[in-house]
Amino acid sequence: MEKEELRHHLNWDACIECGQCLVNCRYMDLCEQDALREIHNINTGHIAGSEVLKKCISCYACNAFCPRDAHPYERIHYNWDYRYKHEGLPKRTRYLMPTKTPNFRQNLRFTPQEQDLHRKWASETPPARVCLYPGCNLMAMPLLANGMIFDILPVWGRWDLCCGEMYFRMGLLDPVKKIADRLSTFYRDKDIDEMVFVCPAGYNMFTNVLPQQFGAQFHFKTTFFTDWLLNQIENGVIHIEKPLTGSVVMHDSCHARILGNDFMNRQRSLLRLLGLAIYETPYNRAHGLCCGMAAGCNKYSAWDLLVHGMRALRALNKAAGDEVAMYCTGCLLTFEIMRLFNPWSKSTVHCLEYVRTALGEKVPRRHTSRAFQILAGIARHALPDYLSREKFYI
Repeated sequence: MEKEELRHHLNWDACIECGQCLVNCRYMDLCEQDALREIHNINTGHIAGSEVLKKCISCYACNAFCPRDAHPYERIHYNWDYRYKHEGLPKRTRYLMPTKTPNFRQNLRFTPQEQDLHRKWASETPPARVCLYPGCNLMAMPLLANGMIFDILPVWGRWDLCCGEMYFRMGLLDPVKKIADRLSTFYRDKDIDEMVFVCPAGYNMFTNVLPQQFGAQFHFKTTFFTDWLLNQIENGVIHIEKPLTGSVVMHDSCHARILGNDFMNRQRSLLRLLGLAIYETPYNRAHGLCCGMAAGCNKYSAWDLLVHGMRALRALNKAAGDEVAMYCTGCLLTFEIMRLFNPWSKSTVHCLEYVRTALGEKVPRRHTSRAFQILAGIARHALPDYLSREKFYI
């Protein structure tokens, strides 16, 4: 995609160069004067020596800070797209790409039960008019989406229906465009009225990014799992059998910040309804810290991912709350990898686990072993190529 195409999709001319997107960034540490200079240089293409392009960890929050919906995040990663087109990706990233095989999610030791779930979810036609889209991260931890809820809300999806979020966060615009076209074609003749998402990334991609920026066309309604569940509880379809006790500190995903305060507050409302007390870190919601998953997108650096993931985990450990609650499976996987380096950290628990426990179900916890498998796969397939100068394209 070229810059002129982006002007239409990204409200390019709305930017008044107020600098709020960068002043509020938790990672840049820019004063107002430096922020004004940086956003002006990005807008005008004077990016040599840019601090932003050097330090951005792809957390996406600058879009939430912009008062004019001018998409500063896309302005930044447009330059990453230019770099990719001219230089390609380093070989060490191949194992982390969702459309390459093997990759760090698919190349796991799935149990027979997990393999059965994958086969069940991969039907060519939807099992109901309302289905749950699993996304790559839930596919990596399929036992989360098992139980009575998913008799009412069947899961439907497979690995090759990736939403392209990872490429979007890396600024690889043409690969995302190809995914948007492929998904539009796949869903065009499918008998489905509503797609429910348990991943904020997938929900934002299907609801906003793919249709608005990449021309995808989906005829079904998109709904986040929390909203679907609250509706089911309100209508008496699902009943809370065992109200929970205890407290949690909330972690919000990067895409949740873009979806807004109302979205983030509804996640808290659900957990309170289940019986949990909610605590926050000093910086929360739009100003919260990224789990670290996106931090490797700029310099393709595992070290950046580890540093920023551990920073976020430390903030959650310092806050009140018995456990860390989250509603993004990608954040769950990332923090579980971080906890391998700090096993005394608070337990990380997905919203699905809390919901199923409150419904009286016992949810298997294989988070640590799954995180170890992912880390071992990266060590085996990606680290040997860490210093390689070989490049490739998607």
